[in-house]
Amino acid sequence: MRRRGFTLIEVLVATAILALIVSSVYFSFANLIEGRTRIRERAESLRRVYFAIDLMRRDIQNAYLTRNRGTPEETHITIFEGKEDSPVTHLTFASLNHVKMRAGGKESDQTEIEYYGETVDGVPTLMRRESAWVDGLPEKGGNAFPILSDFRSIALEFWDAEDRTWISSWNSEGTDRADTLPPKVKITARVRDADGDRPEFLVESVVSIKMQKPFTF
Repeated sequence: MRRRGFTLIEVLVATAILALIVSSVYFSFANLIEGRTRIRERAESLRRVYFAIDLMRRDIQNAYLTRNRGTPEETHITIFEGKEDSPVTHLTFASLNHVKMRAGGKESDQTEIEYYGETVDGVPTLMRRESAWVDGLPEKGGNAFPILSDFRSIALEFWDAEDRTWISSWNSEGTDRADTLPPKVKITARVRDADGDRPEFLVESVVSIKMQKPFTF
């Protein structure tokens, strides 16, 4: 009995089918890996956004003012000043949210904090300046670090309890709101979509300030 081998056409057809199966499996795995990468990038982008907003919330929530500025010279000035700016609302204030980095350090929970925007390597960046010493220069001193980059904008709005509306600026040194803090602050971040399906998405958070009246001691 003669054994019949495969013809050239049968070999070519089998090869084509095998190539089709291999390419299908390859593209399936490639799409799976690409999907996982996009999910990981989006999750990391959201993690950075929520970290920055949570830090801002804790700082603002513990904002405070004091009428005790030191005598005879003003050596302990606290302010709460928010100015509309692009891409980040400029905010300077005193807070009780300082974290001691070393045991026994001569530090309290009082701190000066400033949030503002800068362009770093062509990318909008949220900067946070902190000075552990509340002194007579609330807009200077301390160290500044970037905490978020590559976003569209971060806007702060302040709740005006009298007019019952959100306003874009606040100044505790001004005549209208002297020695007062806003009851609430709204943080709105416009963030670039990590995978590019949408141009941007919004993250909003409203934080209430614990202390409404300035210290008198």
